[in-house]
Amino acid sequence: MIRKRLFLTGVLAVALSATACGGDSADGGGAPGETSKIRYVYCAETLAASGAPFWIGEKLGYFAEENISLEMLPVSGGTGACLQLLAAGQADISAPSPDVLVQAAADGRNLDLRYFYEVAPEFLFDATVLPDSPVRSFADLKDATIGLASLGGSFELFAKAGLRSAGIDPASVTFVAVGTEAAAAESLKKGEVDALVINDVRYAALEAAGYQFRYLEKPGVTADLFGAGLLARNAWLTENPEAAAGYARAYTKSVLFAKANPEAAIRIHWEQYPQFAPTGDRAKAMQGALPVLKRRIDVIEDDGSAEKPYGQFTDRSWQAYVEFLGVQDKVKDVSVFYTNDVAAKIGTIDAAAVREKATSWPTS
Repeated sequence: MIRKRLFLTGVLAVALSATACGGDSADGGGAPGETSKIRYVYCAETLAASGAPFWIGEKLGYFAEENISLEMLPVSGGTGACLQLLAAGQADISAPSPDVLVQAAADGRNLDLRYFYEVAPEFLFDATVLPDSPVRSFADLKDATIGLASLGGSFELFAKAGLRSAGIDPASVTFVAVGTEAAAAESLKKGEVDALVINDVRYAALEAAGYQFRYLEKPGVTADLFGAGLLARNAWLTENPEAAAGYARAYTKSVLFAKANPEAAIRIHWEQYPQFAPTGDRAKAMQGALPVLKRRIDVIEDDGSAEKPYGQFTDRSWQAYVEFLGVQDKVKDVSVFYTNDVAAKIGTIDAAAVREKATSWPTS
């Protein structure tokens, strides 16, 4: 249910709870045996099915196993708004893209935030054109108009990196904000923009709705980039190590559950937050939601082995972000951005038991 509203520098956050219990404690810490509440700020106003693994641990019992509860805070304003709430102590964790944190460090601002679990191992943005477009690569976009999900952030950084890698001056290109819904695809279809830059799950949703795109090859600078990770204040991680590890463990199980039975994960999401569930034909809604969730989770290959440990970052992936943003002269030490200590505490997960739970989950 809707529990409260937070205001921060003009950003509205509607706090949602999947349970009717709990007060408004600010931190996740608590005495042994007590439930620790974690406030998760979600970088969009609507809790989408693609994010279901972040919160379905409530219904699956995984949060209870870890003595944690989760309060969702969906916000407008994207990654910047999420970081503001975290830095101000009005939320505990989030999963934004890392470029804003790296850029802040390059600008001399210490937000005192640290990533503790990699949730998206691949870069999430793509540039596309219509299937019959004469544009074959970024090199063909000189003097073009590119539609972006939003201006001034990660989407624009990616587009400009692609142009520079192809020898095109980004100043020769016009960037316009077109959003991520059907209007974005229509702007491309109508010729109002020559190319489109949005993220993976939005492309999946639009393709499920019948739109067709041809993907341009990503610039080489993005090859080592990851997409997103769990982020928290350094102080919160120090004060709540068990809550952080417990949430990471519950999230990992939820991903394994969703990979084994994505339809069940979506149904649980709709049950848990009915205000974000479809009001019409649910079978049709499921046809649209499934490819969106699968697009995001199918690339996660972590299995807890030494080769693919759950949620751990590599130093190279962070250095790649520094290079992607072109701030190598300002950011020398990437270790300040992340820790693998939390993910290392996840331990062994009985993946077979999770899959069995998923495949036996009621279909309706």
